[in-house]
Amino acid sequence: PLRRLHRYFDRTPALRTFPAHRPVFALDRLWTHPGSILQGLQVHASALARIASDHLPLVAEFALPD
Repeated sequence: PLRRLHRYFDRTPALRTFPAHRPVFALDRLWTHPGSILQGLQVHASALARIASDHLPLVAEFALPD
């Protein structure tokens, strides 16, 4: 399935988000088209985020066209 998605969407970083208490795997993805709109991507790893879910949230910054 990832190969199919990569045909259309540009590759973005796959950050470790699961499990929240000790992230090991990069299961969560953010897809953009075009990829150049993605200006930043990070994992929000606060203590509250670790309690709220078994996955840590991704925080993205976009540059939208005018």
